[in-house]
Amino acid sequence: MSHVLIVDDEPDIATVLAEILGDEGFDVRVVHDGRQALAAMAEKLPDLLITDLMMPRMDGHALIREMRGNEAFRHIPIVVMSAGLLDKSLLAPDLRFVPKPFEIEQMLEAVTRLLRERGSTR
Repeated sequence: MSHVLIVDDEPDIATVLAEILGDEGFDVRVVHDGRQALAAMAEKLPDLLITDLMMPRMDGHALIREMRGNEAFRHIPIVVMSAGLLDKSLLAPDLRFVPKPFEIEQMLEAVTRLLRERGSTR
């Protein structure tokens, strides 16, 4: 069972996404900003991270930069979900961008493709 960490300051979106991914067989945790995400990853490494960009305290751009600079986190694939624009300097083969609002099929496709490429399964 793959472990997915969702990072979003909008509780309704995070909760619905967590429920849907849970129903699809993923083990899911939810946190609400980048700082909480780094702490959660230090406790248990996720197989994949889903993050918003616009959040208080530490936004998604800063979170991704912290992850890429940390040997323990840099291998974790990332799905960015946002109505904002992604800094193109963060683009990488293990990152997918899903614009908000999104259809759940878009998100499931991005999650399963990244995990499959990494060799993880649900």
